[in-house]
Amino acid sequence: MFESKRITGKSMNDRHAIIDIGSNSVRVVVYGGPPRAPAVLLNEKVTAKLGKAMGETGELSDKAMKSALSALGRYAALLKLMGVTDVETVATAAARDASNGPEFLAAVEALGLSPRLLSGEEEATASAHGVMAAFPGAKGVVADLGGGSLELTEIDGKTARHGITMPFGTLRLEAFRAAGAQKFTARVRKALHAADWSEGAGLPMYLVGGSWRALARYAMAKLDWPLDDPHGWELDTETAIRIFREVTAARIKGGDVPRISASRLASLPDAAALLCVLAEEIKPASLVFSAWGLREGLLYGRMSPTVQAQDPMLAGVTAFAETLDVSAASGTMVADWTAGVCATDAPAKQRLRLAATLLALAAQRIEPNLRMEQAMDWALRKRWIGIGDRERAILAMTAIANAGRTAIPDEYLRLASATELREAVTWGLATRLCRRFSGCLAQPLAHSTLSFDKGKLTLAVEGPARPLYTEGVEKDLRQLATWLEAEPAAKLADAIAAG
Repeated sequence: MFESKRITGKSMNDRHAIIDIGSNSVRVVVYGGPPRAPAVLLNEKVTAKLGKAMGETGELSDKAMKSALSALGRYAALLKLMGVTDVETVATAAARDASNGPEFLAAVEALGLSPRLLSGEEEATASAHGVMAAFPGAKGVVADLGGGSLELTEIDGKTARHGITMPFGTLRLEAFRAAGAQKFTARVRKALHAADWSEGAGLPMYLVGGSWRALARYAMAKLDWPLDDPHGWELDTETAIRIFREVTAARIKGGDVPRISASRLASLPDAAALLCVLAEEIKPASLVFSAWGLREGLLYGRMSPTVQAQDPMLAGVTAFAETLDVSAASGTMVADWTAGVCATDAPAKQRLRLAATLLALAAQRIEPNLRMEQAMDWALRKRWIGIGDRERAILAMTAIANAGRTAIPDEYLRLASATELREAVTWGLATRLCRRFSGCLAQPLAHSTLSFDKGKLTLAVEGPARPLYTEGVEKDLRQLATWLEAEPAAKLADAIAAG
């Protein structure tokens, strides 16, 4: 029998599985790696559409149940073969609302799984926890769109409250919209007013669900956005409504939205219509798209307070760098040594600069002809949790400068300010100087300092590290000084003779 367990973070080798029995799809995800920024080891789904017939019969159809149970039987077998015993199985709107839901869940239990039927409030809360795990300190409203329902939850950075569920899942929207745009809008407004929903004005609205992310991809393509991962993407409400209004009346073709299934494409106008009504009624300042939701929220709820308090971005970058034999200690040592050239180093910048340093050092483990491009791809396209497009551009610019280049790509200026990107160049050039001078070794770094004061960039080197200062190091020092519009200076003490 599978069971769920407390996540303490004591081992990076622990694996945790979530089986999500949704109204549209039945999915299993196996997570491993750092608990605070878990890596996906297995992700499978079957579009069983358990909730498709609910509006007509109030029951789960035999065909849908057969498809779901077949998938769940496969998942149970796979998990046994993988040796995964920490498994949490949950069921949501379709199983909750169907008259034959208990019968279906009994069949699921016969497979050796232990399904837990979530209430609407529990479903909303779990999704909100997933968003807070992905965006530490997030405040606003979480809107989770599934196949059978829409959940709204208020979050204040630490807690989730006022979670409600409404019958506006993607499988039901087409029938609601068939009555006409005015009646559809009135139906959604009535449900919001009946729930006494008044939160979220002027704050971000975090959107969870595949249909929302598909809309994000459409908008990113429409705006010719430099990046293509919707997780963490923020769009102002006015622009969102303008774009998504077009979608409500459009026939979306596959070429319009990359990497979207035909079934998802067909539901986009319905999802866009719902989102426009929500945006107009709730009046959020912006829309933020999240790949983390219910499943990650369930994991987060089982983490110890110590694990929950970790920085997910640093947890993920550190674990990744360690796969390339770059330790957190090495990254911290280099980041400390280069701190002397930073104009400001507030805590938020410190964490980002440490991540940039770790990725820059990890890039040195890659073949030279691939190094810069690979590091840029890591920065811009790996699914880092806890940062947005602005921070990604800063990480990528650091990687470029670590390769000795200082030209800022035009597309990066759409993601971050020129000031931030220029500072990232400083980080990259300083890291380049550090590694080429010291080899990132503790002893030479302990016997040297880098400082920038009153227009002068000074590298001070004590005796044991003196032989490491060569023409190549001097060239890197001059390049950094030129970038900072400073005068380079080297203070060199004589080497101490061995013996």
